[in-house]
Amino acid sequence: MILRIFILTAGGITCYSRNFFPQDSDYTMEDLIGGFLSALDGFAQELKGGGIRGLNFKNFNFFYEKDDTYDMIFVIVVDTEDLEEEAREKLTLMKNEFIRRYGKKLENFSGCVSDFDDFNGFVEEHIFIPPKILLVGQQGVGKTTIMNLFPGETIVELDEDMNERIQKTIIVEGLDFIKKFNLREIDLNELVKKSKLYQKYLNTVDVLCIITNSRGTNLGETKKLYERLEKKIQKPDVYIIANYQDQKSIAFAPEKIENFFESKTYGFSAIQTNAKERMFEIILEILQISVINKIKDN
Repeated sequence: MILRIFILTAGGITCYSRNFFPQDSDYTMEDLIGGFLSALDGFAQELKGGGIRGLNFKNFNFFYEKDDTYDMIFVIVVDTEDLEEEAREKLTLMKNEFIRRYGKKLENFSGCVSDFDDFNGFVEEHIFIPPKILLVGQQGVGKTTIMNLFPGETIVELDEDMNERIQKTIIVEGLDFIKKFNLREIDLNELVKKSKLYQKYLNTVDVLCIITNSRGTNLGETKKLYERLEKKIQKPDVYIIANYQDQKSIAFAPEKIENFFESKTYGFSAIQTNAKERMFEIILEILQISVINKIKDN
């Protein structure tokens, strides 16, 4: 996920910056970052290295792109586990749009950075990558029903074998820094069977939610599939959503399912009158734990 962006002059002036997850300690970083990055790029040029393309740190990575016409440096800061390809696509998009909008101002730049304040709208809409949550489960466990609890336009993609991949962008309230997230749905059997095909797709999500129907037979089958998939999971945290908890006579309690999978488990019933509100509560808690708290801890 993109954490910050910077747009700098070769002299180290920060023309524009945006911190998507601000913390109190970031004010000092804001003062220092422009000169540091500019000096580092100049040093690389002096060494005939062709300029800086990226820097890797323990908790985040910097990706650079330079525009020689206006002598500008464009920087995106992302999580260490994020795909470089996705970040660089956003970086190029940001550079091209900034130059298109402000090229004339850059030719006679006076140092007034407020000239670029209206770039916020473009960044919010096109650069920030919302957190991604992937719903997976076998047929009949209720993942599509859960997906339909969320309002929004449904986007259907097809893979090479014409299997559906469903996605929605969901607006949320009540979380710091996050206003929306992307919710995706894939059949668990397909995900495991074609793990190589879906590996890149799997690597881009922040959270993996496995939907079960809480009955013993499905729990066993789902656990076997998850064990095969677990070796392929690098980035996302894994949660279990135990659906059909209303079927008291055959449903295992969430606590037992949590012990079985060794992953945080939420009991759920898609047919309850408050199902939509309950699912929003679950998702908001997951985003707080697996996205916001992680970034704050780093």
